[in-house]
Amino acid sequence: MNLSVPRGSVVVPAHNEEAVLAACLDPLAEAFASGVLEGVVVANGCTDATAAVARRYPGVRVIELAEGSKSAALRAGERAVTALPRIYLDADVVLPLSSALALVDRLAPDMAGDGPLAARPPVSYRQQTADGLVRRYYRARAQIPALHRSLWGAGVYAVSARGRERFTEFPDLVADDLWIDQIFEPDEIEIVNCPSVVVTTPGDVASLMRILRRTYRGKSEFHASAPAARETAGDTARDIRKLAFGSPTGLVDAAAYSGLVVTARLVSRLAPRQRNGWERDASSRLGTD
Repeated sequence: MNLSVPRGSVVVPAHNEEAVLAACLDPLAEAFASGVLEGVVVANGCTDATAAVARRYPGVRVIELAEGSKSAALRAGERAVTALPRIYLDADVVLPLSSALALVDRLAPDMAGDGPLAARPPVSYRQQTADGLVRRYYRARAQIPALHRSLWGAGVYAVSARGRERFTEFPDLVADDLWIDQIFEPDEIEIVNCPSVVVTTPGDVASLMRILRRTYRGKSEFHASAPAARETAGDTARDIRKLAFGSPTGLVDAAAYSGLVVTARLVSRLAPRQRNGWERDASSRLGTD
């Protein structure tokens, strides 16, 4: 039975995600089918069966865009749903249903003036067969508090009804999660105590570097458009130093993390700019369950 009033909505932009989309939608399928959650998948610039996979799920609206652009997909998805709070979910991560409901329930009380305006779940990393450097990078990342207090970097974030009033539409920026994070003050954001969203790590250094190059190009683009935005680099550097001096293993992990980050930053400044292209890791989309 489909409920008349959903508790929230979920917007999923998806570009050639045939291999992983089912894993993303499966945990939420019951809520979409019953109307507990309103859902839309925006297949943008796809040359595979992404849209066909999404259409297997009752209650999920599917929109197809010719252009491969995450920002355009987010805007189209927003026009297709009405319910708030709203979750924005990358198609290559796995969000448990209990976490999705925890997010919308935590953000719902804000109409009375209490509660956070934006939130996300904790993040955990699914370590597939990966190079040693990739494992060390994510082991270091998992121990950096500065990276676990913000909305960006988890593949999912959510806003309340009042939080959604802070902006009109998503701009044409690569780093949508960094942009949304800066709309809110730190005390308006909450990492909700619920099961983690699961992010599959890259399988090799080349794939990780593609992700990092896109990340730092996105950060550079965002900070150029918003010079007064908050910067976490200082906090991250302090956390890395603490990790390095904590143990021999921590020293090696910190060195791997720092080396990869510095290299990605340099390459992102020298490489040709891709505004709307999807530069991403293909290795984590192989052999998914």
